[in-house]
Amino acid sequence: MAFQKAVQREAMLDASAQAAREFDEIIEALTGAHRKPPSLVNWTSTASKSEAPVPERTSATEDAARRKAADYQPGWVTRVLKREARARQALEDAVAAARAADDQAHVARKREVEDHNASIRFARRVMALEPDAMVEALEQHSSLDDLPFSVEGLDTLFMDGRVVAVVEGLDLEDIPDQSVSLLKSGKASVKAIPIGRRHELHREAICSAAVRVALEYLAILPLEEIEVVMLADLLDRASGHILAQPVLYLRTTKQALKTVNLERAEAGALVERLGGHFEWTKRDGFRAINPAAFGIELP
Repeated sequence: MAFQKAVQREAMLDASAQAAREFDEIIEALTGAHRKPPSLVNWTSTASKSEAPVPERTSATEDAARRKAADYQPGWVTRVLKREARARQALEDAVAAARAADDQAHVARKREVEDHNASIRFARRVMALEPDAMVEALEQHSSLDDLPFSVEGLDTLFMDGRVVAVVEGLDLEDIPDQSVSLLKSGKASVKAIPIGRRHELHREAICSAAVRVALEYLAILPLEEIEVVMLADLLDRASGHILAQPVLYLRTTKQALKTVNLERAEAGALVERLGGHFEWTKRDGFRAINPAAFGIELP
C-alpha cells in the first residue's frame, strides 16, 4: 500500500510539473514569436544567374547500343544451337530500350533547365517588387503557419510603393484564463488570471505577432521597410457587435530591427521603441485605432 501511494504521488508530481511546463510554453508561444527571426532569402543571388539554354536531345545511349548490334558476330555455338536470331532480337530490344532511356534523360534534363530558368525569372520578378510574385514568395517561404498562437490570418496591401501586412491577431478570448505554477511541495497551483493580466498578455501577443510579421516580410522580400496593421475582435460601440478592428500599427525598417536584441526584448516595449502605435490600458485592453491616420484604407 505504501509503495502504491508513493507511485501515485510521484505520478501526480510529474503531471503537475508537466502542466506547469506546458503553461509556460503556451505563454512563450503567445508572447515570444518575435524572438526567433526567420532565415533571410537571397533573391539577388538567384536573380543574377544566367538562364540555361533548352537542352537538345542526345542519342548517346542508343548510338552505343546500335554499334554493339552492328558489331555483333555470332559464335560457333550460337550458330550450331540456332540462337542467332534470338541474340539479334535481344540486341534490337536493347536499342529500343536505349532510345527510351535517351528520351527519359532528355525529358529530365529539360525539366531541370526549365525549373532552373523559372526560379531565375521568379527571383527577378520578386526583385522588381511585382505584387503577385511577392505574395507567392511569402507563401513559399513564410513560417507563420508554424505559429498558431500568433497569427490567424494575413493579407498584403500594395499602395503606391508601400507594402502593408494586415494581420488577424489573437483575440482576448484566445488568452488563457487560468495559470498553472508549481508550489514548493511540487503540486500544481491552478489560479484564475486577473483580467488586467490577461489584457497584458493580449498586448504582448499582438505586439509580438506584429514584430514577427515584420521580420518575416523583411527576411523574405527585398524590402527595406514594412508596415503592419494588427486586427483583433473588439466590441464595436456603434453597432454593439464584436468585429475585427485595427488595434496596432507598426512601421519599421530592416535597419531598425538590426539594432534591437530580439531574444531579450519584451514585445510591447519593443513595438513602442520602434515607433508603433496602439491604444491600450490594463483595465480595458485594446481600443480600435484609425488606420486612415497612417494613410491606410482597409478593404
